[in-house]
Amino acid sequence: MDTEQIRKQQASGFGYLRFEPALEAPYRLARAALIRQRARPVSIAGFLLFLVYAGMDLVTLPPDLARVTVSIRLAITCPVIAIVVWLAYRPTPSDRVFEHIYLAAYLVGGLCVVAIIGVARSMAFPLPYEGMILMLMFGYFAMGLPFLSASLVSWVLVASYLLVELWTAEPAGDLLINLFFLATANVIGMIGAWTSEYRHRAHFLDRQLLKHLHHAAREESQRKTELITAASHDLRQPLNVIDITLQTLAPGPDSVAGQLRDRVRHLRRLLSTVFDSARLNEGMITAELQPVRLAGLYQDLEDLVADSQSRECMALEVDHESGHHQVVADPSLLFRVLQNLVFNALEHSGGRRVRLQASVEAGQVTVEVSDDGRGLPAELKDSLFLPYVRGHGSSECPGLGLGLTIVREFIALMHGSCGARSRPEGGAIFWVRLPAVTASPAREPDSRIPSGYARPVG
Repeated sequence: MDTEQIRKQQASGFGYLRFEPALEAPYRLARAALIRQRARPVSIAGFLLFLVYAGMDLVTLPPDLARVTVSIRLAITCPVIAIVVWLAYRPTPSDRVFEHIYLAAYLVGGLCVVAIIGVARSMAFPLPYEGMILMLMFGYFAMGLPFLSASLVSWVLVASYLLVELWTAEPAGDLLINLFFLATANVIGMIGAWTSEYRHRAHFLDRQLLKHLHHAAREESQRKTELITAASHDLRQPLNVIDITLQTLAPGPDSVAGQLRDRVRHLRRLLSTVFDSARLNEGMITAELQPVRLAGLYQDLEDLVADSQSRECMALEVDHESGHHQVVADPSLLFRVLQNLVFNALEHSGGRRVRLQASVEAGQVTVEVSDDGRGLPAELKDSLFLPYVRGHGSSECPGLGLGLTIVREFIALMHGSCGARSRPEGGAIFWVRLPAVTASPAREPDSRIPSGYARPVG
């Protein structure tokens, strides 16, 4: 059974309540398992109802007739139902075998009702035939038997009732009226059973298709995860080698090699953005929250900017006095957030100065990256943190429009918030807010980025 077979079956229909062999076998197994589950409450209810009927027989029927009807109910019907209840909760027999036993119990119960009507007729007691209608409706609707099986057994019960009425010489007029209403009730039950099974078969196909699609999506997600992991490593390695080679050839920032180094590092940052976005989409990133001191992140950012910038047109100013603040965060994710904000300001703000500082208020630490550039474009104020939104910066190396989106997603993983606003004196402020560490931790908080994460800007 595969997706193509399921779609083909849905397209061709199943008005005869039968699938192609590859689908019919698993459907019947699933149906049998569902019938076993349904049989538990239904059989218990049926057992209790027949006990009630036995009590009503003792109250409403003549003593001689009551002794016979109660004996039939208690000696045959109730024990059969009790066996069904017992088997429904056992691992054996199999679901398919239990379905046949359940159907046989319906037949036995119906024949017991026919026998009770026949005994009443033989004793000249006008017991109504409505008990047969109730039995048919119980089999069709409450028991939820398959259409074909329920229909065949029900017609056997109707034929048995006819034979009993003929044996007891029921007047022809009364017999025809009873048979008319009984047959009508049986036809209604058949229509209901056909509709119910058709709907159940349609739901089965939908469930199987959804199961196959979910499995295919999970396999595709696994392949993407493996591709992202391999590409993240394999693409960065040659860039690292090129960077080291260029640094060895011409360490000066104004040389051609220095300019090439800047392009290589920008490419690494773009790759990092792409891989971060892919990992977020695949759910590969989780936050390991712990106390983090900002001082260590500040130092790593200063080292990274000093090592990356080949031009002196912009300066990064760090408020080291605010480095003593501690936040509850994932150090690697928080570093990526601050790195994105700082380089976004350095490369796209069009200003000459970027400042990094932090403040604490009401148990929250707010880290701000501000610049003295052109400020926030009015048309982008409400969409800055959406994917693929890019401003019209002056950088020679435009970004992908994913950096701020990653900031938002990483901050959300750390249960914080972020935003941006324009400065009255010109420029923009991008801020992130995270819970402050309120109590002194038992150990020195992790204030430096794990080795290997900060250095590769990409």
